[in-house]
Amino acid sequence: MKRLLPWVLLVIAAAQFLIVALPPGNDDLISIQSLALDFDGSNTRLLYPGKNFALNDPWIAHHETNLRRLGGSGEPNWCFYPPLIPYLLSPVAGVSAETWRIVWGMMQLVFVVLYALLIRRLLQSIRPCGYSCTVIVFALVLGSFPLARSLELGQTSLLVAVLLWAGIIAALTGRTIWRRTAVGVAAVLKPFLLLVEVPEIAERKFTRATASLAVWFGLMLLALILLGWTVHRSYLDFLVTLGSSQTAYSGNQSLLAGVMRLFSDWPVTDYGFGQERGWLVLGRFISVVVLAVAAWAQFRGMADVISSVGLWLSAALIALPISWEHHLLLLLPVIAWLWATTDDRPSRLFLGVATLLLSVCWTPLYGEDGIRRMAASLPLFGNVVLFVLLIHTRVRGAKAAPRPA
Repeated sequence: MKRLLPWVLLVIAAAQFLIVALPPGNDDLISIQSLALDFDGSNTRLLYPGKNFALNDPWIAHHETNLRRLGGSGEPNWCFYPPLIPYLLSPVAGVSAETWRIVWGMMQLVFVVLYALLIRRLLQSIRPCGYSCTVIVFALVLGSFPLARSLELGQTSLLVAVLLWAGIIAALTGRTIWRRTAVGVAAVLKPFLLLVEVPEIAERKFTRATASLAVWFGLMLLALILLGWTVHRSYLDFLVTLGSSQTAYSGNQSLLAGVMRLFSDWPVTDYGFGQERGWLVLGRFISVVVLAVAAWAQFRGMADVISSVGLWLSAALIALPISWEHHLLLLLPVIAWLWATTDDRPSRLFLGVATLLLSVCWTPLYGEDGIRRMAASLPLFGNVVLFVLLIHTRVRGAKAAPRPA
């Protein structure tokens, strides 16, 4: 029975993956393609929706035209990426949306395998990861709803995760230049990833930490030189507006969204973006508190590199006012690492709860009334449990460390 368990887990995980992820979608991918089409035609006036989401009818009309031209369906979606990304893709912007979807979907399936192999390589640094271990790793990856959701939407989160963790794992064997480059490039797509360099700052490795920032800054400066300030100004306006917006939508797994689902009547099954000062203040307060707790744990305790990176990834995804569910796939190597390094039964119990909450597709339970609203926060609860467990790991490590004579 013990030999069969990994295969049972793999079958269950694969079933969820097939149901959620296939066929791969392009709801988010086509937003990048629409901007790439504008760059291809030198029409950059309406790349981003501007400061007021409620009054962006010209933007909607423009990108609806782009969607129809590309053979896409549905409604225009915001592109959350900096102008450099669609600009680099503009030479192939005129290819049909269906071709983009198929090609990107095939690439993402390759990333799934690469991600699993990266996690296996990480575990190999602790102890040999044999046949059963490899099967369990693939079950963990395929069974991740955030990962499957990323494929379903045509997102870039899996690519970012592979890039980020390839660099971090390479640094474990002394190739730190790979980590600096990987973090800097990944941060162009997801700026909050720069937080993973906080442990380096805490250990006074300032040169290493600033190297990642330099890579990110260099790429952004290159984009500014290539594309000009006007394009980037519209992107910054969009980010500022987004940063002061709130949504209780189930896809948002931030702590603020969880509180909103509990104490407000904002919609859970629809985006419902809004801007209310009370929620804005609460969101900023939550961000400060969560990051302060992470900083306290960082300076208070001792832990390995992976747990330190995991602490800041988990904290960022809790603290951000808008934290999309597919970003949670970034935590998979941390979860695998903790399973391999955690020995005491209570911690493993909490880790099991976190893994379950972060992996299972809970969406059939979501709704607009009572307990169904709270069900939409189950992945958030899993991340909070993981965050607490990572703090416990650091503090316990500090207590167990020998004191200087």
